[in-house]
Parts: sequence; structure tokens; C-alpha cells
Amino acid sequence: MITLSYGLLGVAAGPLVVLTAFSIARHEPVHWSLTGWPPSTASLAASMFLGSSLTYVALVVPRSAEMLAWLLIVGTVLALVDSACHLLPHRVVGLLFLGGLALIGAQALVRREFEPLLRAGVSSIAVFAAGFLLYQRFTAELGFGDVTLATALALYLGWFGWASVFLGLTVGLLAASFVMRMLLIAKRVGRHDPVALGPALLGGAVYVMLQA
Repeated sequence: MITLSYGLLGVAAGPLVVLTAFSIARHEPVHWSLTGWPPSTASLAASMFLGSSLTYVALVVPRSAEMLAWLLIVGTVLALVDSACHLLPHRVVGLLFLGGLALIGAQALVRREFEPLLRAGVSSIAVFAAGFLLYQRFTAELGFGDVTLATALALYLGWFGWASVFLGLTVGLLAASFVMRMLLIAKRVGRHDPVALGPALLGGAVYVMLQA
């Protein structure tokens, strides 16, 4: 029953996710005309993706399903926006972080396990500090939105352990590097063209959390 509930949540969230992403990317007020009716292909694809993903999460990691569901829903908004216009809005990343902090805090209280909560907080602070230094050094290659997203993801990964923090971010960066190489080979982008890092970071983090 819980698995079905998560699946239905994902299906229902699909059109809202696409609507929000389109609104941000186009700098237009939220309105259903952005996606059209009947639902656009993008909305149907988002519903299928989130429905199946949340169902899988509920089956594989039921004890952490709430935080991963939040990560997938808000993360999909960020991935769509970043892919469309190379932007990771701070208000959406902040929503991802604060929602994760609330859910992780609730998990810690229910389980009476406060060490993972502390580790999650320290992880996010450490990643932000390291990311900010890299941003100062490689401003042309690394956006500040990428730093804040990595910080939010470190919070989630930190709940699962230090190894998950390292692996989650590393897998994301390797995936981004691979995609960049493929696009260069296909001559879809130039060597100095911007490439969205957000989707790869999100995908790497979710993959590692599902294996933890």
C-alpha cells in the first residue's frame, strides 16, 4: 500500500514539476497554459519517471523513502531548469536543502540516532567550503549554483555515511565529464561552452544513496 502511495505521488507530481520548471526557465508566472491540456509529452514523461522512481525508492530504501522522494521531486525541477538554461535557482536549491534538513531531522528524532544528523550537517558545511574555494578559483567553469546544489546533496548523502558523500559527488562529476566528452565528440558543444552540471550531480547522488 505504501509503495502504491509513493507511485501515485510521483505520477501526480509530474505535471507540477514540469509546470514549475517551465515557469522558472521562461521567467513566466505559473500557469497551466505553459504545459497545455491535455498534458504535454514532457508532463507525461515526468509522471512516468517520478511514478516509477518513487515506487522503486519505496521498495529499495523504505526507511529513507521520504527524503529520497523529496530529493527526486525537487531535484527533477532543478535538472529540467539547468538543462534548459544552465541555471540552478537558489530558492529551489534552498527548498531542497531545507526540506531535506527537516526530513532528516525528523528521522533522527524518530530513530533517536543523532550522529547521522550531525554527520549530514558537517558534510554539507565541508562541501560548501570546498566548493566555494573551487568557485573562487574556477569561476568560468563552475557556477555558484553548482556549489549550493553540491552542498544540499552532501546533506542527504551525509545521512548515509562519509563514503556516500565522497562517492555520490565523485560519481556525479565523472558522469558530467563523460557527458561533456560525448557532446564534444558529437560536436554538439564547443570546449568552452557551458554544460549543465546539475543533472549529473543529482543522478550520481541518487544512485549512490540507492546502493547505500
